[in-house]
Amino acid sequence: MKHTFQIALLSMTLALAQGPAAMAQTTPLTGEAQADQIIEAGNADAYGQAFDLYVAAAESGSVWAQYKAAEMLYEGKGVTQDRAKAAEYYRKAAAQGNAWAEYKLGAMMLNGDGIPAAPAESVKLLDSAARQGNIWANYVLGDAYLSGEQIPQDLTRAKYFLDRAAQQNNAWALLRLGEMYRDGRGVPQSPKDALTLIEQSAAQKNSYAMLALSDLVADTDADRAKSLLLEAAALGNEEAKAKLGQ
Repeated sequence: MKHTFQIALLSMTLALAQGPAAMAQTTPLTGEAQADQIIEAGNADAYGQAFDLYVAAAESGSVWAQYKAAEMLYEGKGVTQDRAKAAEYYRKAAAQGNAWAEYKLGAMMLNGDGIPAAPAESVKLLDSAARQGNIWANYVLGDAYLSGEQIPQDLTRAKYFLDRAAQQNNAWALLRLGEMYRDGRGVPQSPKDALTLIEQSAAQKNSYAMLALSDLVADTDADRAKSLLLEAAALGNEEAKAKLGQ
């Protein structure tokens, strides 16, 4: 026991002799935790330090550090905005199966956001994230299949992915599904289902849902229709403002 104590004491003496830096070495894991604390505290002056800590952890293989470094680069938060570089870190995290990274990279590829558009690869990434339950991947992929602008239109797949996002109460998915039932696009036309879905979206303060709901109730409740337009306009919806003559 005495021998063990002497060894422990010697180890502490050697560490102290090397100075405070040796006692407080930052590993990638602890660095990532420190960066999280900086971001959570909202200390904007130290965001650059947080970014450096995330990068160090990312290069050591931390999937969430890769994702968080990408987010800071994408938004230009604490570092010069560089979406192409952000895509590199998203790709590293996506390669480890991170659903949020797959979603963000997939959305960038779908829209050519800071990187060349790559619709086919985008669909693979978004599909993988969606099947892991990522609410926004389900919405974005469903909306893309619905519009047919970036990828070939497929109303069956549009409904499938929008349903999945709507089940998680995504306001935009609820609106798009409501519009499908309102117009009979890929589903039997159903004013009742359209009203229910768009009501649920409008309840989340989606100004576009308020605009659509205003049209749906205009013939039966003119006062509510105008109230919805006023609320949508107050949220900045330009079409609502135009309808009100603002």
